[in-house]
Amino acid sequence: MKNLLLLPLLGIIFFSCEKLDEPDLLGTYTYIPEGCDPGANPELGCASTLTLSPDGVADILPSGDIMYRTTFKVRGEKIIVAKADEVIDQYVFRYVDNSTLKNERDGALWVK
Repeated sequence: MKNLLLLPLLGIIFFSCEKLDEPDLLGTYTYIPEGCDPGANPELGCASTLTLSPDGVADILPSGDIMYRTTFKVRGEKIIVAKADEVIDQYVFRYVDNSTLKNERDGALWVK
């Protein structure tokens, strides 16, 4: 009998967990390290950008001038950007607010 009561309770807990909506995340986020002048030489640029598009499509420019297309998934408050072309490692971001993501690897803030 206890198991029958536990099952609905677990269902309520599971469905009540807050999940980010994809439309809130969509847009372009930029990270500019301290001392970086992104306009000095675009080919050797030090700024990084991440564009999250509908249907889980992500474009990431880790620095320089080559943009990589990959995918992203939302897991709770984390945004996981998949590895791209054996060149770009997986990125994991934590949602901070509507205009900011925090890179889990180094704590850098990426802003819209």
